[in-house]
Amino acid sequence: MQWREAVAVGAWFLFALAYWGAIQKLSVVERAQSPVELLVSLPKSAQVLLAAGDRHLAANLSGFRVLVAATARMRPEDYAVQARLQQDVSWFNPAHEDNYYIAANILPWNGHLDAAQVVLRRASAARTNDWQPAFYLGFHYYHFLKDPAEGARWLLTAAPRATSQQDRWSLENLAAQWLERGYKTATAAAMVDAMAENAPVGAFRNYLKARATRLHDLVRLRELTTIFRERTGRSPAALEDLVTAGLIGRIPEDPLGEGFSLDREGMPVFKAPQAK
Repeated sequence: MQWREAVAVGAWFLFALAYWGAIQKLSVVERAQSPVELLVSLPKSAQVLLAAGDRHLAANLSGFRVLVAATARMRPEDYAVQARLQQDVSWFNPAHEDNYYIAANILPWNGHLDAAQVVLRRASAARTNDWQPAFYLGFHYYHFLKDPAEGARWLLTAAPRATSQQDRWSLENLAAQWLERGYKTATAAAMVDAMAENAPVGAFRNYLKARATRLHDLVRLRELTTIFRERTGRSPAALEDLVTAGLIGRIPEDPLGEGFSLDREGMPVFKAPQAK
C-alpha cells in the first residue's frame, strides 16, 4: 500500500505543479471581455420553445434581458440585438408595457427608430385604453422624421384614450400646434375648427376656436397679399400696405396675442413668440 500512496502523492504533486504553472501563464494573457449585456437574439420559435410554448412567458423572459441591460455600457451591436429582442417581445405580447416604454425612450436615440415604431404601433393597437404608445409615435414623427402632420394625427389618436381631461386637452393643444406646422394653412384651419366643434363647451373649446381664427386670418392675409402683388407688381413692405391699398379695413388682431408679420418674401406669417 505504501508504494500506491507514494504514487498518489506524487501524482497529486505533479497535478498541483502543472495547475500552478498554468495559472502563472494565464495570468499574463490578456483576456477578451465577454459582453455582459445582450449577446444574441434567438429565433422567435426557439424563444417560445424555451418558454414551454407560452408566448407571454417568452415575452417576459426576453423583456427581462432588456430591462436589466446597463445601456450606458452597451455598444452599437448590443443596441441592434436589443432592437430585435424588443420587436420579438412585441410580437409575443404587443401589450407589454415595459417593452414599449423602453423601446420609445432608448431605441430611437441609438439608431433604431424603425424598431421602436414597430413596437409602438403594436402597443397602440393592443392597448386601446393607454394614450402613451400613440403619443410616443407622434413625438417620433415630429422630432425624428420632421413630420408634424403625421405626429399630430397620432396625438389625436392618443387624446381620447387619456383618462384625465387635462391630459386630453394637453394632447389636443399640442396636436393643434403641430397641425399649423404640418399642413397648408387653410387645411390646418379646417382641422382645428373640427377639433373645436368636438371639444366640450368651455375654456378649451374657446382656445381651439381662437387657434382656428388666427389660421383663417392668416389665410385671408395671404390671399390679399397675392392680390396686392398682382395689382402693384411688388410685395408689400408692411402689412399696413394692404390697408392703404384698400384691400382690408384693418389688420386683424391675433387672438393669442402674437400677431402677424411678413417673411423675407413679403408673405404674411405668425410673429415668432417673444422670449420671456
